[in-house]
Amino acid sequence: MLFTNLVQANLKTRTLGQQIEYYTRLESTNSEAWEIIDEGAQSGALVVTDNQFQGKGRLDRTWLSAPDKSLTFSLLLFPDLDAHLYGWLPILAGLSVHQALKQFDTNVKLKWPNDLILLGKKVGGILCESKVKQQRLHEVVIGVGLNVNETIDDMDESLQSKATSMHVQSEKFYQRERILAEILNWMEPLIDGLPNNIDIIQSQWEDACSHLNQTVQFYLGEKIVEGLFTSLGESGSAVLNVDGAEKIFHSGEIS
Repeated sequence: MLFTNLVQANLKTRTLGQQIEYYTRLESTNSEAWEIIDEGAQSGALVVTDNQFQGKGRLDRTWLSAPDKSLTFSLLLFPDLDAHLYGWLPILAGLSVHQALKQFDTNVKLKWPNDLILLGKKVGGILCESKVKQQRLHEVVIGVGLNVNETIDDMDESLQSKATSMHVQSEKFYQRERILAEILNWMEPLIDGLPNNIDIIQSQWEDACSHLNQTVQFYLGEKIVEGLFTSLGESGSAVLNVDGAEKIFHSGEIS
């Protein structure tokens, strides 16, 4: 069981996590975050569960998590930011996880746009959703799934070669409440600083990137583009050098 009072005891935030909606079992924290808007949820409200059984990933995929061992949560925000900043949200969320886990001697690398990588395997992911009104980000949900205390046997056999957890890599068990609080502590100033801190976010994300200045295969549906990943571009896009020409991608994924 995850103890919300222990999360809040470790928070240094003004808004993020000050309201926590905790569920022992839930289909999807992202879906629930949208539901609680009608119940008067405040910006910064946190939805967290010990057992997410129909978690959502990018491109309509399912995010699998082990009950009582993983960390699955979503943040609800009413940011009133220009809509073109949306692409920076998964970037800053990944950076927040990267910075937070350093405090637990865990060096997570970042894979564009939303994957969390630990020693070459996926340890977590981020799913951002938004509603836009008049070219402004009116409502945003940032969902994070992180494998924390899973053993290799907790993972589906089909995923064991490409997924991992903090415990698998360190043989330590972690207090999920402290990890969650630390992530929120890092995330709040990044969100509050938008758009003036984009240069800092970009620089720090690129430092933590697992594939910067490496040749990658970029998947756009059934189309594959191969090129050198050189940087983040405007709006958090991926910038590739393809046959000597700069190409910018706002969607897709890297193999």
